[in-house]
Amino acid sequence: MRAQVELGLQVGAARRMERAFRLKAASGAGDIQLPRFARHDAHVAAVMRQGGFCAFSERRVGRDGVAISLPLMWPK
Repeated sequence: MRAQVELGLQVGAARRMERAFRLKAASGAGDIQLPRFARHDAHVAAVMRQGGFCAFSERRVGRDGVAISLPLMWPK
């Protein structure tokens, strides 16, 4: 929605572009934000066997907020 507004696209054009982007990303062709291994079952299983994924630290911000920050926390 935000991209549609910022680019001044009609609803139909924005939907077509989003669909094309997602199809291209799902095929592993050209989306640097979604690496091919991100949903690869064998990769995830291998990482989990080695202890799991690291995560950012979290800290409270105000009454209801949480901010992610460094350092990375490794699974125990």
